[in-house]
Amino acid sequence: MTTETRLLDLWSRPPDDLPDPLAGFRAVYTDPVTINGTPWPVADLVERARALHAAFTEHVAVVVDRVEAPGKLAIAFRHTARHTGVWRTPLGEVAPTGRTVTGLGIDVLTLDADGRVRAIWVLADELQRILQVQGQP
Repeated sequence: MTTETRLLDLWSRPPDDLPDPLAGFRAVYTDPVTINGTPWPVADLVERARALHAAFTEHVAVVVDRVEAPGKLAIAFRHTARHTGVWRTPLGEVAPTGRTVTGLGIDVLTLDADGRVRAIWVLADELQRILQVQGQP
């Protein structure tokens, strides 16, 4: 299974569907993992995944491009989901709308010798998703 398949599978379902969510995330990420220059405990990633799945259902992620080099992987992907729960954003809480939203994400991953993600530079189009849940294109 490729690194991007493992990542997208991990984030496409609620973490509590795993027998041990923390172990499931630690199989893919080092603990801590560095995200945009800041160390994050894997337990915080599990909580972030729980929040994502509390706000959105029907997740579909499709890789649209990838570039790989030794110890590095960059993926561009399109994520689509239905907004069915309260979404806590930096701009405040957004009540469920039932709308389907799509956004583009780009992750530049640094992998350890075992193929686990040890650092990520993440770019996600959150503003576009916020506009979509509010009915704007």
